Amino acid sequence: MASSSSSWKTLFKLLLAGIAFGSCFCCCGLGMLGRLADVDVRAPLPGFPSSVRLVDLGAVLLPADTPPQRAKNYEWKAENISPPQHYVSYGLGEELTLELEEKHAALGRRLRYRPTGPERFTYNAPAGCTADMRCIYEELMRTNAEPVHALGERFVTSIRERGLDASQAAQLILGFVQRIRYELPQDMPFGIIPPALVPAQDRGDCDSKAVLAVMLLRQAGIDAVLLYSDPLAHAAVGVGLPGNGTRLRLGGRSYQYAEVTAEGWPLGMIPPQYDKPRLWKVLALDAATSG
Repeated sequence: MASSSSSWKTLFKLLLAGIAFGSCFCCCGLGMLGRLADVDVRAPLPGFPSSVRLVDLGAVLLPADTPPQRAKNYEWKAENISPPQHYVSYGLGEELTLELEEKHAALGRRLRYRPTGPERFTYNAPAGCTADMRCIYEELMRTNAEPVHALGERFVTSIRERGLDASQAAQLILGFVQRIRYELPQDMPFGIIPPALVPAQDRGDCDSKAVLAVMLLRQAGIDAVLLYSDPLAHAAVGVGLPGNGTRLRLGGRSYQYAEVTAEGWPLGMIPPQYDKPRLWKVLALDAATSG
């Protein structure tokens, strides 16, 4: 069945003055090099001021012989964890990058993806996907499962070794995804960057980053869904943990709203522009696709 999509994939640039931190919204053999550093987490890392204490989650290079120069380095804060500063490095080799891009392009060809203008496109939606992009998201979760899983292991190891609870684990992962630079993809089918390429290229828009966050949260044992609103031209994450703030429901489950485009945005707080619960869909996606 033919379907027209991406009316909501318009440039998402919102500045919310005076709201929460003044945040700025912007909608293959694999191997792993590095592990959680066997160092005192209170010690600074080379290249950082002596006053900064970081927890080093390690480096992930896929495949293992990938030049370190291809890695993107991330440093972010998780306020309710001590120490709050965290660091991780992630990079993909050129061949693996091209492979993931080609799989995404092949999906576009298979569904007859066709751009029709700036941030607009059409495609032949599979059965069950005429009202949203859940089939696109699920396919990306399948094709990117292994490289995202390798990154997720850094978080799982740190969470386990430090005894973080589920709320702290969610904050750690969401803080990392929020730290990734917001960029609307102009060069990718369906206006979305494959989840493994989001941290490898340090870029992604709202749904590109949300799919990555859902995969990492689930790997850490946290129930997570993708929140999708065509009328509001936005996507976010729903986290199945107790807490205050905006919640959306799917069946008998309730999910806290989690914004992934604004660095430091608190779990449960929804930007006023998007505080319209009836305009949101909760997409559970296929849990088996998260690897």
